[in-house]
Amino acid sequence: MPSDEKLQHLKDRLDFIGLDEGQRRILAQMRPLLAGAIGPALDGFYAKASRDPHTASFFRDAAHVAHAKGRQVQHWDGIASGRYDEAYVDAVSTVGRTHARLGLEPRWYIGGYAMIVEGIIKAVIGQQLKGFLIEKKAKAVEQQLCAVVKAALLDMDYAISVYLEALAAERAKTEAERAKAAAEQQEALQAIDTALDQLAARDLTAQVRQALAADFEKIRSNYNRSVTELSDALSEIGGAVDQVRAEVTGISSATDDMAKRAEQQASALEQTAATLEQITTISAATAKRTVDVQQIVQASSEETLRSGEVVRQAITAMQDIENSSQKMTQIIGVIDEIAFQTNLLALNAGVEAARAGDQGKGFAVVAQEVRELAQRSAAAAREIKELIDRSSADVNRGVSLVNRTGEALVTIGERVNSINEHINSIAQSAREQSSGINEINTAVRSMDQITQRNAALMEETSASTQNLVAISGSLSELLGRFRTQGQQRHAYAQEAPRRRA
Repeated sequence: MPSDEKLQHLKDRLDFIGLDEGQRRILAQMRPLLAGAIGPALDGFYAKASRDPHTASFFRDAAHVAHAKGRQVQHWDGIASGRYDEAYVDAVSTVGRTHARLGLEPRWYIGGYAMIVEGIIKAVIGQQLKGFLIEKKAKAVEQQLCAVVKAALLDMDYAISVYLEALAAERAKTEAERAKAAAEQQEALQAIDTALDQLAARDLTAQVRQALAADFEKIRSNYNRSVTELSDALSEIGGAVDQVRAEVTGISSATDDMAKRAEQQASALEQTAATLEQITTISAATAKRTVDVQQIVQASSEETLRSGEVVRQAITAMQDIENSSQKMTQIIGVIDEIAFQTNLLALNAGVEAARAGDQGKGFAVVAQEVRELAQRSAAAAREIKELIDRSSADVNRGVSLVNRTGEALVTIGERVNSINEHINSIAQSAREQSSGINEINTAVRSMDQITQRNAALMEETSASTQNLVAISGSLSELLGRFRTQGQQRHAYAQEAPRRRA
């Protein structure tokens, strides 16, 4: 108890009995008188206590009595000092706890207080009322005061004893009720302990079936309901574990299959990447060759243009030759006409020479020679004309062929230009294709890496799934150790047909 609370309780008691500061000073003044009176009074009390069979049992020997007397002397000296403080409360509390520990009933120490107070009264009256004339009166006052104090203390003894007996009866009743409650509690604990032993043995059908006291009926109901719900929950968990195990088994199979396919896909992608590397190399070479072909075609186009120019120049030369042949034909015509006229003149000259006779023979010979020359000139002119005609025909045929060659070269040039445009488009497409193949190659390499990682993850997933299968099996085995309501119903359902049979 805190000091402030102790002092407050002490103050309340002092105020109630009216032991104020004035009276405490009187006690302090009487301290020597009380010290002289307390010793003989205690001697009388302990002498009587040693003779009484009940109180004598509280003392082992004379030394124990002397020790108790010494403690009482100290205690009464503190009372006579008039100093009521925390130390006094502690001292008187110690005395009360000591009496309670010894089992000393209030009647005995109230009787002791009566004897001690009687000795103190006698000492005080004897001190204050001395003299021959008032000695008898002092004796009468002494006896009266002692009788009143003893009567008051006796009444206090009975009042406190009855109060304590009522408390003892109430305590006994309480103890009986407590014993009954303890028995009911023990019965409930025993029933629950038995059920818990069965529950510890993994039997979830164990319930408290016997009736318990009303205070424990709710516990029994809650326990039975909890076990039933736990059994149902474990049954549902068992079913869920079976489903999980089936699902995990399917997932494990699918994961293994997927892992194998992932490995195959990774291998295929690796081969595809290698093939694309080759295609990339070939595409680059093709692009280079396309550029070379483009240069060759461009050179051929330029050469075709130059050939066309040469053909045009040849056509012009052929036309010039044709024109010259026509002029030569005209000239040959003139020569042929001259030969004809010459022959005609030679013929006329021969006729005239014949008419002249002998004088005309020389002229006739000349005329004959001229005629033969004219005939040879005409024959030569005819031959030259034939040659020129054939040359003109050949020239015309050459001109036609050159024209056709020019047209062919023009067509070839146009086609070469078209080919050049197509080659340019092909070269551009080849460059774009090469760039696209490089991008595809990069993507395939990235897909190959991703597939490799996916394959590794699938292997890890497969391993984890195998672990889940093992864990599900272990969990199912662990749940199988428990006996549940569902197992009982399942066993009953299996046993019922056999019983009917």
